[in-house]
Amino acid sequence: MSVEGPFLAALIARSSKPEFNLAAYGVAYSLALIIEAPIIMMMSASIALVKDKQSFYKLRNFTYAANGLITVVMLILVTPPVFYFIAEGLIGLPTEVARLTHIATIILIPWPGAIGYRRFYQGILINNNLTRRVAYGTIIRLMSMSLCAIALYFSGIVEGVIIGAASLAFAVIMEAIAVRFMVWETIKKKAMLLNL
Repeated sequence: MSVEGPFLAALIARSSKPEFNLAAYGVAYSLALIIEAPIIMMMSASIALVKDKQSFYKLRNFTYAANGLITVVMLILVTPPVFYFIAEGLIGLPTEVARLTHIATIILIPWPGAIGYRRFYQGILINNNLTRRVAYGTIIRLMSMSLCAIALYFSGIVEGVIIGAASLAFAVIMEAIAVRFMVWETIKKKAMLLNL
């Protein structure tokens, strides 16, 4: 996954106005990481806490509620008065960088929630000794990110910051969907044993 950042930065750097787009991508990514921070522990929580039907449903419901909350926070963040107060007033971004950062942050709205969803189910895979499937999910994420980034780059119709943000969002959503499919059999088997 360490390839992801340099790969996207290389494409953004080869797009128009690379200095503005790289700066905006970096700020938008950082904002998304800050908002994602409360949900990043869902994998560890899932590994430690999901032991039976009751704990599965409790943590799943908590995960969904937390995902909803951080999505609401992202939606509040991207409202122009809030966003530009933070971007220009607090951070001091130049107008063009703030504009591009705003676009990228809007594109990244589903990103933190998808990560929380994915990490909850990854914890269940790990708990059931299916760590290889977690690695498959990472491969799906990297392939999705690469295909989206290359397609957007060669389209020539979007700014570099959009290439980066859209590729990240698309990749994490694809990985979350893949992980959910990969854990489905395990949940069904456990349903027989644990009534999940």
